[in-house]
Amino acid sequence: MVLRGSVSSLVLASVFTAGCAVEAVDPEITAEARQEIRGFSVSLSNVVETIGLELVPTDEADALVPDEFVLAGEGGPVTPIVVRTSHAGGISVNGGTPTPGSVVQIGLAVAPPDGTGDVNSYTLWYYTDHALLAYKLLQAGFLAQYVPSLEYDLALSGGVGDLHVRVPFPGFPRLVVDGTVAAPSGPSAPFVANWWVSTWRGPVKQSTAIPDLFFGGADATLETRAQSPLGALIGGSTAEFSVLDSYNEFSTADVTVGLSPF
Repeated sequence: MVLRGSVSSLVLASVFTAGCAVEAVDPEITAEARQEIRGFSVSLSNVVETIGLELVPTDEADALVPDEFVLAGEGGPVTPIVVRTSHAGGISVNGGTPTPGSVVQIGLAVAPPDGTGDVNSYTLWYYTDHALLAYKLLQAGFLAQYVPSLEYDLALSGGVGDLHVRVPFPGFPRLVVDGTVAAPSGPSAPFVANWWVSTWRGPVKQSTAIPDLFFGGADATLETRAQSPLGALIGGSTAEFSVLDSYNEFSTADVTVGLSPF
């Protein structure tokens, strides 16, 4: 199958972009109102994802994470960077009509700040071609980038397939994830993934609760410009995901985003 951002999303984003611009300069809106963190919920359906872990220098990673977060590799020479790509057949924000969309998230694995989740990551870069999701994430304090031309191409046949994910301009840093995947064949397991960001109001958590996650395999590579901030962190233009390279599927998940002090 071929999964790409839609023209309708671009039109929708234009509306949201205009709305954000008006809000930013409207003298009737107070600074306090602009700084409000607005939590929200998302329901996901028919999701495919890849998860890749590679090791980066701890001292360089530590400079990108606020003091209240502890890197998974704290005290050692290297620590894991997490690269997630996903496409959902349905993304429903606050109970709205589900529409398809793709996401690419990059972060650093951290110790569970509030003791929850099977995996916790501090968000460095977040891209999506889903305009409403990007808008709500921005309201919640995530620096989500709306990339309407984000490409998510997955062709599965006989349990194996080719994957191509591309984050073009206006995404920054730009990147590509290419490789092959193997469909899950074993039993499922419940899973909770938390992605964090630090805001002016405190820590904000995006928590995704997956009741039945099916684990498969992948052999993927990340490519970016070596001179970009991402390239500087991974030490070059490519990352091979030597720690973990996984392709997963799940039919439903519930996502909550909001302030989560610890």
